Amino acid sequence: MLSTVSIDDSMIKKEITYFEEGGEEHSEATLDLSIQRAKELGIKKMVVASNRGVTGVMAAEKLQGTGIQLIVVGHQTGFPKSGVNQFLPENKEKIESLGGIVNLGSDVMTNSIRQRGSIGASPISIITQTLIAMKVKVNVEIILKACDMGQLTPGEHVISVAGSHKGADTSGVFIANESANILKVKPLEYIAMPYTREKSDKVYMDKRKAS
Repeated sequence: MLSTVSIDDSMIKKEITYFEEGGEEHSEATLDLSIQRAKELGIKKMVVASNRGVTGVMAAEKLQGTGIQLIVVGHQTGFPKSGVNQFLPENKEKIESLGGIVNLGSDVMTNSIRQRGSIGASPISIITQTLIAMKVKVNVEIILKACDMGQLTPGEHVISVAGSHKGADTSGVFIANESANILKVKPLEYIAMPYTREKSDKVYMDKRKAS
């Protein structure tokens, strides 16, 4: 559980929840911790990554009555299969009926990785690869997408929740900005994070290769 202890006027000690391995089994705990921290800080918006909308529905249900605006961000149409969107229509309808917003805009960072084979590395793909290594690539990307759609305001503080390909296991407080100002997206604190994603990464890559 995350707590804050003041040491002196210039120092703050915080506790972060770490999961031994990333995975969707941590979704409920991650969302609960994120909502708790949003309330403590007075943050009024939360962005949540969700491929099919399952985690988005869970977040929408948990945020009922909190006054926190939910923005659920899925992949664009065409990832991973051309012309197809993974987000289930029934989940989109459920989230919106609970007051949430669904964003299926272009995947600026993910696209930079997909394009490396045809056009080579770009500054954005290098930034993206670095953020992948830091385990916060999706957290940053969903903030960029929400800002680009006018759902977040550059400079505002937001809780960003993502996962290891499924569910939620990574959360933090960020300063939002648009994709044109990607380097101005700043992490302020982390709420929850897995030590490793090795197992979930292997399952994901094996599934991609088999499809």
